[in-house]
This record gives sequence, structure tokens and C-alpha cells, in this order.
Amino acid sequence: MPEAVIVSALRTPIGTVRKGTLRDTNAFELANHIVAAAAKGHDTADIDDVILGEGLYGGGVIARHAAITAGLTSVPGMAVNRHCAASLAAVQNASASIMAGMDRLVIAGGVNSASTSPQSLMRNGENWEPWLSPTHPNREDAPNKDMSITVGWNAAVKAGVSREEMDAWALRSHQVAIKAIDEGKFVDEIVPIETPHGLFSVDEHPRRDTSMEKLSSLKVLHPEIEGFSITAGNASGGNDAAAA
Repeated sequence: MPEAVIVSALRTPIGTVRKGTLRDTNAFELANHIVAAAAKGHDTADIDDVILGEGLYGGGVIARHAAITAGLTSVPGMAVNRHCAASLAAVQNASASIMAGMDRLVIAGGVNSASTSPQSLMRNGENWEPWLSPTHPNREDAPNKDMSITVGWNAAVKAGVSREEMDAWALRSHQVAIKAIDEGKFVDEIVPIETPHGLFSVDEHPRRDTSMEKLSSLKVLHPEIEGFSITAGNASGGNDAAAA
């Protein structure tokens, strides 16, 4: 059985949703940029597929669009719409295909632009209403449109994670990210991208001025739920980025 290996890892910088430098750069532009960078230096005839995870972006195949833009006109492209970890699933699919002997070289990764996600409509009687495809049947204890309860709070209760522990983890994540940025740990993997707001080359989400005091002062998202501990500061949120 052939062995599957990762020969390179590239990504755009990570942008803050709706406020950051990538707020006016859509998922197609992000994917086009990073797939072209990943394909650079390879004979286009050697690339068998482009597989990209994409979430809540209209149901198309951004990977195919990126492949054509990069000059890979004979490459089909595949969309992976897993919630969450779609990028990891794309890499998993690529490695499985290589190990099965079906492909030899695949560009795999994911793209997310929460700032520019399209909005869907569904007909309700005579009216069309905003609609988001549900990930599971809706329940009061697991609403399909509120992951702070469905994932965050339920997981915290089950694992016995306290608010203080969440805040400490969030603080450490910011500190480790800032340290890595300052030490140039991400330079080789980041492909700078030109945006309407200038050249973007450094992750902007990590907060240098955050502290346990600031995190502990944040209001929880659902104060009506006794003991609720999830805040916008210690919960994971969408970002704008692409990786391959």
C-alpha cells in the first residue's frame, strides 16, 4: 500500500470576522490564492485532485474554481462540507485516495470566509424566509443555531470544565500564538495576500492585551441558564482564512 505524506503546508493569514483585513475578500479569492501557491513548482499534469473543506458557502465547489484559476484545467475538484473539521476531512480524503492507489498528488485543505458567507432563503407558504441548513434536529438543550449551548455549554458540563479553566485556556492560546508570531514561526507557511485593505501577512486575531482579568469580566452569552460559562471570549468563532 502506498504511503501518504504531507510535502508542504501553506495558508493565508487568519483574519478577524467582519472587522479584519479579509472582511471584503471572499472564499473564492482566498482559495484561488492558496491553491495557486500550493501548485507552484509542480507540473500541472501531476496534480490529480483539489479537495477543499468549505462550510456554509452556498453549496458549490470552490475547489474546482480554485483549480481552474490555478491553471489545473484537467483537475476535477471536490467540496467537503463537514461541520466542523472539514479541512481535516479533506486531508483525510486525499490521503485515503493516495493510499488506495487512486491518486499520487492531491492539494487538500479548506477555506472559510465568515465575513462573506452567502445567505439562503427557504419558502414558507407564500413567503421566503432566511434559512440556515440545520446540522441536527432542533432541541431546546441543543439548538441547531446556537453552538454556544449545543457544543460549548454541553461539553463544559459533561467534561466538568469551569469558567476559570476556559478563560485560562483562552489566555494561553492567545499568548502562545503571539509568541509564535513574534518568533517568526508562521512565516514559512503563510502566503501573504493582497486585499482591498492592503497586503495582509500576519494573523490578526490573537489579542496582545488580553488577560485573565479582562476575560473574567466578559458577560456570558446566556445568563438565563444557571451556571452558564460560555462567553464570546472563550468560545471558538468563525474566521476568514484558507489553507492547503
